[in-house]
Amino acid sequence: MDHHLEQVPKDVVYIALEAFWRKFPELRVIHPSSFMKSFGSNCPRESKALLATVLAMTKTQKPDSDRLRSQILFPSERYASYACDVLAACILQPPDVKVIQALLILTLYEWGTRDFHKAWMHCGIAIRMMQLLHSSRVAPFPLEIPDRSEPNSLTPAIETRTFWACFIMDCMVSSGTYNPRVLPKQEMAKLNVPRPPTSTEFALGPGSSAQTEGAGENFTSSGTATSVYLDLDQSFGVMADGFDIYSDVMAFVFNDGRKAPGMCLPENCPWVPTSPVACWRRRLEEWRTKQHHRLHYPANSVAAYATLGYGESFVYLNLLYYQSIVMLQREYFPFLPTIDMTPRGPIDPPTLEAEAPPGWWEQSAKELFEAAGHLSSVLREASECGVAVMTPFAGFCAFSSCYVNLYGFMFPRIGAGYATKTEEYMNWSIEYLNRFREVWDLGDGWLKTIQNGSLMYQRATSDAQKYRGRSRFDFSVLHQSVHEFRVVDRSAQHLEEINNAERGAVSSSEGNNTPLAAWMIKGFGQIGGQCWKMSMLQRSSRWASHFGFNWLMFENWVLWKGVCTKMQIRNALANMPP
Repeated sequence: MDHHLEQVPKDVVYIALEAFWRKFPELRVIHPSSFMKSFGSNCPRESKALLATVLAMTKTQKPDSDRLRSQILFPSERYASYACDVLAACILQPPDVKVIQALLILTLYEWGTRDFHKAWMHCGIAIRMMQLLHSSRVAPFPLEIPDRSEPNSLTPAIETRTFWACFIMDCMVSSGTYNPRVLPKQEMAKLNVPRPPTSTEFALGPGSSAQTEGAGENFTSSGTATSVYLDLDQSFGVMADGFDIYSDVMAFVFNDGRKAPGMCLPENCPWVPTSPVACWRRRLEEWRTKQHHRLHYPANSVAAYATLGYGESFVYLNLLYYQSIVMLQREYFPFLPTIDMTPRGPIDPPTLEAEAPPGWWEQSAKELFEAAGHLSSVLREASECGVAVMTPFAGFCAFSSCYVNLYGFMFPRIGAGYATKTEEYMNWSIEYLNRFREVWDLGDGWLKTIQNGSLMYQRATSDAQKYRGRSRFDFSVLHQSVHEFRVVDRSAQHLEEINNAERGAVSSSEGNNTPLAAWMIKGFGQIGGQCWKMSMLQRSSRWASHFGFNWLMFENWVLWKGVCTKMQIRNALANMPP
């Protein structure tokens, strides 16, 4: 492999770097001319490892260059394995930006091949190495003096971009786990990391004040005062801020979302301006507004930006925006509605403790289904324009879009008239994911989740009686899989949940409820004003011990079955006779 990498012609290296730059917007960190200076017969192994990671990633994209196809002789996994072995010997050496870049690229490759543990570890190592390298530049008395050549005029731009790539990859891989980010935005500010240099600054060197701006400052102008080209030139920095918001949204969803303690309180309901969800949504809209309006899809086409060479960047900025909307809005919709249900809030406990303003849920449905549709159509348009985006993040967006459109297709009234093209969008996303799984193993897991979700919805709509009272608690594994960027194949558990739900329905219809539940339901009938009887049981330790009664469990069960509402229970408690 060493000899092969040394013999790759320089023009092929340039073609590979250009293809990598276009296809992976989140990792635009390699400076071609600087890299080529270290490339040759005496090329250090760090440079070979970096080239190997680039070739591994480029190979996955089935490059359209005949020259490139004829020179990339080995499969992607062979290049990745070589890079992994070389980098393992470098991680305890003084930090080198090429090693950090190779680790980041390897992280993305391993995530796509579902080698999540390695990806997580390599990302963390890259971040620690980058922090050490940065401190050697800015600390008044560095703890270590790296054994490396003095920086040139391009070094700050290369290292700053690489630091922000660490930030983006940390946002991305953290959104697929329960772990907090290693490198939050506040830490970037504390470390005085400059804003990412623009593409022009990165290619040609310093020449703008943008390099010296603080990490916490805005770097785009709103409205039409800024040229479109300038915003595209700054797309890497715009993307970094977008991933910051997206990662916070995913952390909310992964850490129980609306089920988290206190999230259903009146002050935390999503329509309250000071609620966490409203704050994230406001940040998202501010980020969007700071971009030139011509960067907004669908008002502007992918084709226009593909001709400018910025098609993938345009797609990524819009994916970040619409995917964040989908994740925020979907959290509050019923996981398993009835066929005639119109837009409304969650029906599974815990439910929201305040009523939404008139029209709130209809507007939420509009935003959810429009965002899901735009995710599908922007990826389709990109493929048609020859700038197909086949990255793990883009695949996750297609999966999310497909599932939401499946949901709207099976339960059309929940879309309030905004889910009219869900079948078409769903089919587009499935077409994309079928191509995607030829590139990355992640695609198989997402397609299986869609198939199992479709099976559940088909059975729920064709035999509503069997699924009456079922909720996401009955399908907790499938519900988890719907949100997973870190795909785990849980198909067997999905099918078990579906079959258990139907078996449970048969048992209930045969009168096999638990004795306590059957007795109480029979006694309460249509509870209404009789709800105080339940509160009496709650207050009576003698009855509770006699029946082995778990009040909270029973209250939740009653809510799921639709016997009475939480408000009725509370009113009964408040007005209970002595």
